Amino acid sequence: MYSIIILVVIIIIIILFIINNINIDHFNNIDNIKMFTKQISIYRPIESSNLKTVKNIVKTELSKYLDVMEHTFTKTIKNNKYNFSNLIGINKKTTSSYVLLGAHIDSPQIDGCESTIDAATSIAIIMELTKTILQKTPDFPLMVVFFDGEEAINGKWDNDNTLSGSRYFVDNFDMNIIDRVYIFDLIGGNLNDNMIGCFKDNMHTINDIRKLYNINLKYTHQIFINPDEYISNVIIKDDHTPFMEKNKYVIDLIPYKFPSTHHTTDDNYTNVNWDYVDIFYKVFYEFMNS
Repeated sequence: MYSIIILVVIIIIIILFIINNINIDHFNNIDNIKMFTKQISIYRPIESSNLKTVKNIVKTELSKYLDVMEHTFTKTIKNNKYNFSNLIGINKKTTSSYVLLGAHIDSPQIDGCESTIDAATSIAIIMELTKTILQKTPDFPLMVVFFDGEEAINGKWDNDNTLSGSRYFVDNFDMNIIDRVYIFDLIGGNLNDNMIGCFKDNMHTINDIRKLYNINLKYTHQIFINPDEYISNVIIKDDHTPFMEKNKYVIDLIPYKFPSTHHTTDDNYTNVNWDYVDIFYKVFYEFMNS
């Protein structure tokens, strides 16, 4: 009788251990991403009080896992001066070259646009990846950067008034300590229309895209395209562009076809496809730990 009780207790402990591990690795991750996305899904154009609020939220959370600094700078655009700041988190428990995860933190100057998919979901995914990766491997060579001023000033997209934060970063940070760069953007659109893959102007990334595609095969929906079957001719200007110009290994994880909510007031929390976000997170988590 005593041995049976011991056996039952052991079985219960094993079950609880399995459940706990599932929660750590996957079950709660999407809930955490949802909660953090909701906190920062507000209209947040450059120099706004809302953007300052979002940066403070992000800094507070990121500081739990990385050493965080804020690099401020001023840029003159069309004879007007604008103030920007990038948030940079670095894991100083390593001497290896860093893997950089990045996304932009500002929203376009479109009243009422929460810019949830563009790119609050990306920030939230990176925050969750930071936590889970460093829980598993405390000395993982991780760097996180949230770029200011990705969106156009006064609505016009050109080389002068966009990508301000990423251009400042590559010109004023030691690129030699960075091995690879992964930029996230527009994550959470339609599962069938807004797929991610390899771009013809960035062919050196094909092996990583193929690996992401193969990991994705185990899930119910395929959001990564097999680069052996299709490579996009589209050329997208995004925060990866300044890194490409510096000949850094960089992948822009952005859909070929932008979500229909892009740069509209429909880009809000209620219109996020959370299945898409969940699959993206799980695939990239496995990719980073493989």
